Amino acid sequence: MKLITLILFAMIVMSTYLIEGIIGFGGTLLALPLVSNVVGMKTAVDVLVIVILFASAWVSIRDRNYIDLKVLKWILLFMLPGLPVGMWLFAVLPEKPLKIALGIFMIFVGIKGLYTAFKFSKASSRPSKKDSLLAKWLMPLSLFLGGIIHGAFTCGGPFVVIYAKKHITHKTSFRATLCALWTLLNGIMLTMSFLRHDLSQEIILLSIWTLPFMVFAIWLANLLHHKLRAEIFTHIVNAALIGSGILMML
Repeated sequence: MKLITLILFAMIVMSTYLIEGIIGFGGTLLALPLVSNVVGMKTAVDVLVIVILFASAWVSIRDRNYIDLKVLKWILLFMLPGLPVGMWLFAVLPEKPLKIALGIFMIFVGIKGLYTAFKFSKASSRPSKKDSLLAKWLMPLSLFLGGIIHGAFTCGGPFVVIYAKKHITHKTSFRATLCALWTLLNGIMLTMSFLRHDLSQEIILLSIWTLPFMVFAIWLANLLHHKLRAEIFTHIVNAALIGSGILMML
């Protein structure tokens, strides 16, 4: 593998996860369209599984006292059944349908993010009892779909965040719990890839090369988090997700 490919891949991952560290989401979704054009979709996903596993493990171990085990268990209860479904779809489908599916998902997440930001910027936009009841019943389905998306693209976060934000108010606890979740899910995915002998030398090399860049992004994001307005970045990222999703489908 050429050095320029290694550098480009690592720089993309570092940049997108710097954004995620500031606003709390979007890293994998922003990275995948770009890095898949560098090394291909399937290689990109396999590398991100490994890199996110180690980066998330670092954060969850560091902040282990803040992990909300009750919320974590509830999320796992509904995500785990969807995980093998997503992994199977990723293994059997050609790259083009996978890119189209990811593009549709990115557009959905971007539009939903912009709509939510606009809706809750109005003082009168309080959810009704009917909406709250509907959301309660749809939440298990949302987590199950998150498991499928994570198994396929290692980016089920948007579905999980919907639930986690309703049940975890402490910022550090929110991040620690989600990092513990990604550690467990990606650990399962990595184990399955190892048992299937899917971990090529190229994937291992890219993972080792990229991990220090990811760690640097997390460290820098912690410094910048309280100095930048996350709301502005959130709007930009949501718009970028829509544009990237459209390009992914072409």
